[in-house]
Amino acid sequence: MKKLLLTISTFLSILLVFSSCNDLSQNVHSDIAEQNFYETERQVLAAAGPAYSGLRTYTQIAGIWGVQELTTDETVLPTRGQHWYNDGMYQRYQRHTWHAEEGNTNIAWNDIFSGINTTNRLLHQFGEIEEKSEALELITYELRGLRAFWYFLALDMFGNVPLVTSYEEADAAPATNSRQEVFNFVEEELTSVIPNLSSEVNSNTYGRFHRWAAYATLAKLYLNAEVYTGSPRYGDALSALNAIIDSGNYSLEDNYFANFAVENQGSSENIFVIPYDHTYTTEWGSMHQPHFWTLHFVGNQAVNMQYGAWGGFAGGPEFVQSYDDADERKDIWLTGVQTTPAGDTLYNNQELPSDSALVYTESISSLENAHKNEGARLMKYDYTGAQEWSLDNDYAIYRYADILLMKAEVLMRQNGGNATSEAVTLVNEVRSRAFDNPGEHMYSTGSLTMDTLLAERGWELAGEAWRRNDLVRFDEFASGSWTFKSPVDETRNIFPIPQQQINSNPNLEQNPGY
Repeated sequence: MKKLLLTISTFLSILLVFSSCNDLSQNVHSDIAEQNFYETERQVLAAAGPAYSGLRTYTQIAGIWGVQELTTDETVLPTRGQHWYNDGMYQRYQRHTWHAEEGNTNIAWNDIFSGINTTNRLLHQFGEIEEKSEALELITYELRGLRAFWYFLALDMFGNVPLVTSYEEADAAPATNSRQEVFNFVEEELTSVIPNLSSEVNSNTYGRFHRWAAYATLAKLYLNAEVYTGSPRYGDALSALNAIIDSGNYSLEDNYFANFAVENQGSSENIFVIPYDHTYTTEWGSMHQPHFWTLHFVGNQAVNMQYGAWGGFAGGPEFVQSYDDADERKDIWLTGVQTTPAGDTLYNNQELPSDSALVYTESISSLENAHKNEGARLMKYDYTGAQEWSLDNDYAIYRYADILLMKAEVLMRQNGGNATSEAVTLVNEVRSRAFDNPGEHMYSTGSLTMDTLLAERGWELAGEAWRRNDLVRFDEFASGSWTFKSPVDETRNIFPIPQQQINSNPNLEQNPGY
């Protein structure tokens, strides 16, 4: 069992003392005498538990993951008969015609700022302790890094957001800060805490915001700096990426799917993960549930899942069809006739004749009324034998493969968008494990272009919530077109400040175009 989950479970009573809240001005203090608390690492981790358990909202389809994925060519959630209309929200996400009152955008905002508020509260509480143990000092740096990670998501998705770093003196209605100001804060916090974060990669640091998670966030920040601030920072991105690579702590798994297995905590590639366990992560809205969101209603029987699925999102048709058929990574998308593990054919149980076999198609006929079998279903994380409502698979936010691909991109951008021999080597290192006979499928300096690099990032990182970020950076998000989406104004490269937030805080300033 994952150590972090056991720690959080063991000290559940302590976590309740530090329950999260959304009021930025509310003061919450522990009744536990400080001389009797925070004496061991386990106690400190337990007290900091809410900051880490809050990360589980990251993977929800109604929130950050869904807003980052379902607005791209990679995934689509069509209306299926009487299911998944949701007042047309998912259709608008796919077409980039969303508005400021979309419920899932508001959930993403709330999840981000709940994470920020939780870290602010814990930092305030820990700061009140005069004599700090070494473990408490370390977790304070981790919390600052984790807060910077949340702010990275905020500036990436919403641009101009309130910058709130105090808990006790927080303004109940904070004004909007510029994207540049938020960028500066994230950079300053990460560079400040990195020397003080643990460089160890072991069971004690698993799932925690250690030095390499901070470097990965810093690399993402610098890689996208031109989008965020108008000024490129590729040299700084390269330094952050090299810090991870030169550490020697990570390597590519020989088997791509080992990173997403049921028991994937041993992956040599996963850098920063969100631990999940169907026994301990049972709070609704904080579970890892892609299997329910994507598989057909009877599709659970194909992988021996305990419960029926919900028949929701699928792979974008053009995206799924873009893979080389020899690319093993295409196997994350289920297509064709579905059978039980015993080989018995599964049959449709809704709208199509019940005696017709359940066949997942790569194509989707309509965004407004697709058949429930249409669209390839995502099975990147192994769903086999899934029990209860949450997967046991830990979710990888940062992987070493992404680090290598980012370095290749930086080298190419520093070379006028042209491939260098080192960039080709890096991309081929990632790509080669996806083919039985990799030689004929490798890139050269002539064939590796910025377009093929974007495609390669898509095939490698599909379903990992980086596609929108990539498409924006490559100027293919708003301006791009795919099956159900035409080019739109570049103001769609960031989401609106949710109207629900403006209604409660008139000091917020809406983004242009909304």
